[in-house]
Amino acid sequence: MLRKLAFAENKIDLVLDELDRMILYFLDQNCRRSATEIAKLVKSNKETVNFRMKRMIKDQIIVSTMTELNKAKFGYNIIKVYFQFRNFNKDLEKEFFDYLKSINEVGWVVSCSGRWDALFVYWARSTFEFHQAFLKMMQKFGKHILHKEIIYNINWFYYNRKWLVKEPTEPVVLKYGGEPSDYKLDESDKNLLVILSKDGKKPIVDIANELKTSSQNIINRIRKLEQDRIITKYSLNINYDKIGYIFCKTFIYLENTTQERLEELYKYCAAQPNIFALTTTLGAWDLELEFEVENFELMIKIMDDIRQKFSDIVTNYESVIITHQITPMYLE
Repeated sequence: MLRKLAFAENKIDLVLDELDRMILYFLDQNCRRSATEIAKLVKSNKETVNFRMKRMIKDQIIVSTMTELNKAKFGYNIIKVYFQFRNFNKDLEKEFFDYLKSINEVGWVVSCSGRWDALFVYWARSTFEFHQAFLKMMQKFGKHILHKEIIYNINWFYYNRKWLVKEPTEPVVLKYGGEPSDYKLDESDKNLLVILSKDGKKPIVDIANELKTSSQNIINRIRKLEQDRIITKYSLNINYDKIGYIFCKTFIYLENTTQERLEELYKYCAAQPNIFALTTTLGAWDLELEFEVENFELMIKIMDDIRQKFSDIVTNYESVIITHQITPMYLE
């Protein structure tokens, strides 16, 4: 039933045909793939695929390409802060979001509709460091914050965008987080990651020219960073508005959990076409899910299904729609 709902006629079918969707699907798995590689995967030809990719960039369906990193490898804890505003006007809202964007350790900033008005991710080397930054923020904006929650990411999982293709697809899972380590990057690696974080598809030759080194040196460094699981994926930022989709988050409350039931819940979520991220958390709630859906009702139907199948451990949930987000960048 959910599968049929997910692929009912909607805006995406008017904007993208099946070939476009397959190209996006394989590009999102690795946006550094060439048109020739993608053509083999989608059973088309290089010229057609190249034309389609350029058209989707021109039409702003593909907003940007990015390189995803496992920041726990650098020793960072991922802390999320949720705010509900009071007495906010447009000027104050702009000042608040500009302030967040100016903080180097803030890796993701979004505005929301629903339970919360804003959320941001802070990459913290220590709880003390985060606390100092948070105190400064509250001194500046505290009187305009009605409610707040501070949530620690423990583990998080990203899934392939199965909703892009109409045939059932096996989940591909990338795991992040765990105990922070202290991976050492030299300056050349740091400079390379800064470039790739801004453009995951940037050609090797152009990167080498910018960093004044050889292409082979760049290839070797990228391979090493991939093997060490620093670079985890080269993916796409898709413009939801252009295809009639929305980005939702749910916050799930659990009780009486066992490891066996949790594993069953994680496996179930990974198989859902419209769930693309799951995070285990420490804080007010226990689990977060992220959805890419064509309407809010589909998210509710999926959550209703989860609550029925896992009624012994899922007690309640809250949700928001992400209305605007700023692409995370590498922490320089």
